[in-house]
Amino acid sequence: MSTIESLDHSVERITRWIQSQTPIAVPQLNAPASEADITCLGQAIGLKPPRPLADLLRFWNGPDWHGLFPTGEGLMSCARIERVYSRNLEIARQNEDLDWWRTEWIPFAECYEGHEGFLIDAGHPAHPILKYTEADYPRPYAPSMAWLLHALADALHGTQNDPELSFAGRSASMVDGLICWS
Repeated sequence: MSTIESLDHSVERITRWIQSQTPIAVPQLNAPASEADITCLGQAIGLKPPRPLADLLRFWNGPDWHGLFPTGEGLMSCARIERVYSRNLEIARQNEDLDWWRTEWIPFAECYEGHEGFLIDAGHPAHPILKYTEADYPRPYAPSMAWLLHALADALHGTQNDPELSFAGRSASMVDGLICWS
């Protein structure tokens, strides 16, 4: 699963689930990023955002809330991606540990607190998704953005059964404007 069609379909399914929740409890999704926003992001970080990331940003420029993923991450805006990317590269340089954060790694989802989230590997032709945490270097998580979002859409709709993901068997509900996973 690596085509834009599956990314489109998964984003539509995620959006439908969010919009199907009690309207008063649902936070607003941010407007899509403009081409200028995406170009500015690329110029700021010195890398052209890979197509899967640019396509995701064209749907949502980072919702203003966290917990979209069962592992606690929320999507980031172009501005937030730029800040976290720059901060992480600077930390790697200061610590003289360039394996801690590489220039080709672009974060796109993060937990509210701490150093934890998802990144896309812009240096790999398949643009796999890696997960990073406070306690560990980034490690492979999903083969593509389309695959990750398909799994998320399935989890939101109660049909995710892939045992390799922490999404399996989890169910979502909206409580006080936040997605709660059980």
